[in-house]
Amino acid sequence: MNIDRKFKFLAVNPVNGHIYTDEDALVLCAKDKAVPVALEAYQKECVRLGANPEHIESIGKLIQRVKEYQSSVKSEVPDTVGGEIARCINGEGL
Repeated sequence: MNIDRKFKFLAVNPVNGHIYTDEDALVLCAKDKAVPVALEAYQKECVRLGANPEHIESIGKLIQRVKEYQSSVKSEVPDTVGGEIARCINGEGL
């Protein structure tokens, strides 16, 4: 099953070499206004779950980078439009 049905991607973690795709990961667009708050909620949950401090700190740095990026571009309300709807909801066209 594809987890992320909005995007097709291949990502490589440069530290451990693990490869991720839309089958086991997801992508959030940094321009989307909801992303900083979503990351803050993720960070809080990682604290609650006992994630290591380095991971918690890296999320905080990511939040700051996203906020800086959004201040330099036109940030937008997240949207899914047109042909994306059926694909995102039903997995059609994968």
